[in-house]
Amino acid sequence: MTTPFLLIFGLGYTGSRLARECLAAGWRVAGTVRDPAKAETLRTEGLDARVFGAGEAPAGVTHVLDTTVPGPEGSAVLAEVRRLGLRPAWLGALSTSAVYGDCEGRWVDETAPLAPSSPQARARVAAEAAWQAWGAETGVPVQIFRLPGIYGPGRSALDTVRDGTARRIHREGHRTSRVHVDDIVAALRLAIAAPPAPGVFNVADDEPAPNPEVIDFACRLLDLPPPPLERYEDLAPGDPRRRFLTDRRLVGNAHLKSTLGWSPRYPTYRDGLAAILAGEG
Repeated sequence: MTTPFLLIFGLGYTGSRLARECLAAGWRVAGTVRDPAKAETLRTEGLDARVFGAGEAPAGVTHVLDTTVPGPEGSAVLAEVRRLGLRPAWLGALSTSAVYGDCEGRWVDETAPLAPSSPQARARVAAEAAWQAWGAETGVPVQIFRLPGIYGPGRSALDTVRDGTARRIHREGHRTSRVHVDDIVAALRLAIAAPPAPGVFNVADDEPAPNPEVIDFACRLLDLPPPPLERYEDLAPGDPRRRFLTDRRLVGNAHLKSTLGWSPRYPTYRDGLAAILAGEG
């Protein structure tokens, strides 16, 4: 039996974590980064890291994952996949739940209309459509994974509380969906192992929660005082946090559960943050 070979475009936070799990499971794995120095560092850590756009495709690639952020000009990875002439058995692309735009606090599933409210989200919608068109053109099953806020070890409310950058911002009725990086990796591994078929999946935990609630919980875990409570209405127009609190939507995960048998290991932010702290020893 041929050993499956996963090529990951973007060995970042999620991509490198998936790469290590697939290697441990006996897969062949390679991935790309933009920075030659980062590629060298990842190679010293045991990952087959290559510089994006340099050279030809490795032989025998069976699966491809695009974890990168598209720009206004579209997905650079799609152009590279065309250049390399790749025809894998499966291609996955990470996207964002921001493609749904502001849903006034309603639950959304994969059938909800796309109404992106920012240039970044509009670029994601265009990239999704381009990948799906490529899949229809080539016959390669393309799966899109829409992610809300990603957190995990080294990238969570625990870290922002410790470094003093955490902010508790209240907006009446506002809750945000999140997902632990390990639950994303689990979803991707299930998708890769399943019979390949095109599809779109939301990957989110079970309990959207307000920003202040999450920060308060992290502070209690660390036995540190919470930062002052701010009001969304008082944020300056250029405050970067305003964009993250403007759209109101609750991201449903029922389709992923019923189709791939996925269940989050960390169904709430409380489970995820407590596990991260415990893992720090």
